[in-house]
Order: sequence, then C-alpha cells, then structure tokens
Amino acid sequence: MLDWIETDRIAVDPLYQRPLDEQRVNAMAKAFTWRSFGAIVVVPSGDGYHVTDGQHRLEAAKLHPKVTHVPAVIVQADDIAQEASIFVDVNKNRKNVSALELFFAELAAGTGSAAETLRLSSHAGIRIPKFPGNFKPNDTIAVGELQKLIAGYVESRVVEFLTTVAAGGFRPITANHLKAVEHLLTDREFAPHIAAEDLAHTIKAVGTSLDKEARRFAATHGVTFWKGLASTWFQKCKKRRPAASPAPAAKTIPSKLGSLVRPEMAQRAAEMAARQSSQPKTNVTSSVMGDPAPGRSALDQRRAS
Repeated sequence: MLDWIETDRIAVDPLYQRPLDEQRVNAMAKAFTWRSFGAIVVVPSGDGYHVTDGQHRLEAAKLHPKVTHVPAVIVQADDIAQEASIFVDVNKNRKNVSALELFFAELAAGTGSAAETLRLSSHAGIRIPKFPGNFKPNDTIAVGELQKLIAGYVESRVVEFLTTVAAGGFRPITANHLKAVEHLLTDREFAPHIAAEDLAHTIKAVGTSLDKEARRFAATHGVTFWKGLASTWFQKCKKRRPAASPAPAAKTIPSKLGSLVRPEMAQRAAEMAARQSSQPKTNVTSSVMGDPAPGRSALDQRRAS
C-alpha cells in the first residue's frame, strides 16, 4: 500500500540498518526535490513505522522546513527478523548507478558538464561508449577523471592533455593514463623539461610496453600506478632545457644625481683625474733605493744593502 506518512512517525531501527551518512543527508537536503525523492519502504511498528529502505531520503526530508509528509510503500512484517529480511531483499540485488550511467543521464538532461566533456573528448579524437566492453582505440569510460580536468583547467589546456594521451591509442584510455599525462605536463619537477608533442610521441612509441616497469617502480617507491607510469614515460621522453632567465640589467646612476654635485667640486675632480693620468707611473723600489746596477735586479740590490 502507498500512502503519505508524517516524517515524525517514521524511525530507523539500528539493529539492521547501516550507519547514517550525515554528509550525504545534508547534501540531499540542500538539493531536495520531489522529482528524485521516490517512495521509501516502511513497516508498521507500534504507533509508527520503521524505514527499511530510504533512511537517507527520510532524514533529508526531516531537515527540510517545508516537508512534513513523505510517500511510503507500507509492507507488513510480523517481527524484527522479517523487517531485516525485507531490508536484505531490497538491497542485495540493487545495482548502484555507475559514473558512466550518470554521465549519459546528465547528457540527456542537459545538466552538469556532460555536454562539455563529450565535446572536448570528441575534439581530441576520444570516444565515450555508452555500452563498454569491446573497446576500440581511444575509447574511454573514465568520465569522472575527464570532468575533473574540465573543472580544473581552461579549455586549451584540457585539449592539450587529451590530444597527448590520445596519441597512445589505448584500448581503453584509463584514469591512470589521464592522471599521468596531467602530472607530467603540470608538475614543476617534470613540466619544464618536456613538451606535450614530445610526450605524445613517446606515448605513441611505447604504448603499454612500459606498464610492467611502471608497476615495479610504483611498488618499489610506494606510489600509485599512475605515478609510476608518469615516471617511466618521463625517462623515455625527449628532454628540453628550460629557457634561461634573462640577465639582470646593469644598474646605472640616475642622471639627476649629477645635479646634486656642486659644479666647482666636479671641475676639481676632473682636473685631479687629468693630472694623475698625465703623470708617468714610478717604480716604488727604484724611487727609494735608486736604479739597480746593470746586470743586477732590484731584489739583488735590496739584499746587498
């Protein structure tokens, strides 16, 4: 039987229900809409009801100031064991909606970034199949990672990432491939030394032949596979020297400082410099001890004296 029931009359039995995810409840309450609420499943219990399916939706509805009743399917249970059995029956064969299924649903609804993701992927030669399985080169179902790139970078940068990874012709392009390319082209340790076109050439040349080496690297260094993949690709990629920093300009004394020097002082300094330059340089040793005799050095003369 389907009925509208007051939210205050419905409780959760913790004996068989899973722990409440408060963060999820708050998110559902913030985006509350009847279009996606559906009907919860309850069983009579005393003067009220126990919810066997839909506890998060119920708690989100309780947080909404304008919601006092919710639609519910009422099923009968003689005891708590039957209640728990209903919970098992409802949930054991339930299939969660995948990221790919949500992507195509958003595409049909015209919401989210699905249309932009499809457009940029197609521009780079990447296909997102609705029914994965028999992958072709450059197919991908890593829609979550694609949408992260689109949310985090400008369009030209996203296209650079996607065209680079598409050079590999992977079957399929995985989230690991996308993360490795992004890392190499943005991280300060790697990005200054390689160019996107050189990385694309490397990926095309090696394909998946370095996957075992990347896994060994990841296991040895305790990092994720995609970081191991990035490191192995970097080792094979052509390196470019970073552009040299321009030399600092020579400091010059501002011309207006000259106006701070009195003219007569400047004239006197110029005359002294002229006299010093016109006077011949004298040998200090010869001026004190006289010129050495022929065939003797100044050192010999000092020793003799």
